[in-house]
Amino acid sequence: MKTFFLFVMMAAAVSAHAQYNDADNINGGNLRAGVAYVHDFPGVRGTAVYAQYSFPLNDWLQGGFGVKHISTSGYPRTSTVREYTKANAIDFELLFVPLRTENASLRLGLGYTFSFYNIRRSYPLYATHSGLATDVTYPIADSKGKVHGTSIIAEYEYYFSNNFSAGVKVQVCKAYDSIVMGGPFVAIKL
Repeated sequence: MKTFFLFVMMAAAVSAHAQYNDADNINGGNLRAGVAYVHDFPGVRGTAVYAQYSFPLNDWLQGGFGVKHISTSGYPRTSTVREYTKANAIDFELLFVPLRTENASLRLGLGYTFSFYNIRRSYPLYATHSGLATDVTYPIADSKGKVHGTSIIAEYEYYFSNNFSAGVKVQVCKAYDSIVMGGPFVAIKL
């Protein structure tokens, strides 16, 4: 049911965009590319790269969809096992634009992510022997799969000209795991 609701919401957004007169909008749709610092959980950090198409739905709402690749790694539990996350995601967003001037915009909103991931984790395994010290091992658990989840998004974009802008995006996602990502992007109006 959730997937059906998401599909209906995205279809309505695309339909509204198709009917929206872009000549009346100074900022039109744009293509974005960005990089971000990613914090997966304590001890596992990395980067994300993404490409996105964003478009106005009306004066106060903006939609978008895009793809991203996340790569994080670290040694959070033991120095012998490098844990990592490699994920590819498809994102959909709906953003409210509470502040807009000729040169800048602030956007806040929600997103929905479909994620395809490969994860390596190691969890402590305690073995006790009568009369001997406890042994601790860190067996490796590799997993892969696909999940979906929501995100909270905040963006600030500065317009250098009618065709070029740059900004900063911060996103808290819950898909394969809870992650926080933030970083700069550049955009070109199409």
